[in-house]
Amino acid sequence: MTLSPHSSFRFFSRNSRRHGASKVVQKSTGFTLVELLVVIAIIGVLIALLLPAVQQAREAARRMHCSNNMKQLGLALHNYVDTHKVLPASSRGYGGCVGTAVNSEIKNANGIVAILPFLEQNAVYDLFNHKEAYSVNPGSYQRATGTVVGDPATNGNAAAAQTELQALLCPSDNNEVKGRCSGGAYGPASGFSGAATNYDFIVNCGLEFGTCNGYATSASNTKRMFGADVNTKFGDVTDGLSNTFMMGETTKYHVNGGAFAWAYRAWVMTGIDPHYSATNGGINVWHQPWVHSTWQSPPFVPIRGRARSWWVAAASLHPGGCNFLMGDGSVHFIPESIDKPTLLNLTCMSDGEVVKLP
Repeated sequence: MTLSPHSSFRFFSRNSRRHGASKVVQKSTGFTLVELLVVIAIIGVLIALLLPAVQQAREAARRMHCSNNMKQLGLALHNYVDTHKVLPASSRGYGGCVGTAVNSEIKNANGIVAILPFLEQNAVYDLFNHKEAYSVNPGSYQRATGTVVGDPATNGNAAAAQTELQALLCPSDNNEVKGRCSGGAYGPASGFSGAATNYDFIVNCGLEFGTCNGYATSASNTKRMFGADVNTKFGDVTDGLSNTFMMGETTKYHVNGGAFAWAYRAWVMTGIDPHYSATNGGINVWHQPWVHSTWQSPPFVPIRGRARSWWVAAASLHPGGCNFLMGDGSVHFIPESIDKPTLLNLTCMSDGEVVKLP
């Protein structure tokens, strides 16, 4: 068969296209190594810029949660007063003080237990034998004269004290809830570990620890809203409920002392005192002047989030300060930079010095 020149050209073109004789060069659409590294670097920079903001947002949420916890405690205390006409005592029958326990009965009860029914914790409240001791701390840890009423290890109180209550825990504090409140000094009984609390009553801790039933005879201008074996009234707060601390925040780790258990009082568990003295005290102070770093070997290194001492326990892991519950039920964030005189005025309930909240 004879092909014309035109038909030969058409045949060659069709076959060249079919068999790839004519190659078309296409540009690659993938990333080069340099471009990939640049993208990774940009993502890293964005993460570095966004991470602090995310962390701040999370802490803001945790701080609000903590504030809400304290507001619930304020409502519980006001409802308690509506029912009983007085505030609960900070403790009953504390055995760690010097002197004779009230009625010569050592019970080591924490007043927080009394407000459990007003926190919708009736089931936990009913676990306790309220007529007997909540903890027993043998030997030198019991300085008071009196008889320990019952045995917390067998009456159910030590077991109940192990209950972790979220309403008493600040989500910003990553210290363990259990472990610090154990042993002969800090535990409710041998073999038990009490659950810690981030919130406690405002007291004169030096008085609570030093002198049994000392609150009743202390000067009125030094009194806090709570005291051992004493039930104060809102009417006693002559400086005004909105100007006086009712409860404060602490960490679940005390370096000098274990922590504060919510259910009982043990060695150096007295409550929170934001102003121990003109020299020692304050908020978020991780090292106190009285406790010199060279007294320990190796020397003590302060750790943020671990209150240095039980007697200046007002602290939190919130940056810059901690929350306080006022007598009127409001919650305020008090900066750690607050001056000592103002802090003392806010701590005392009838010193005649009415100050504005910072």
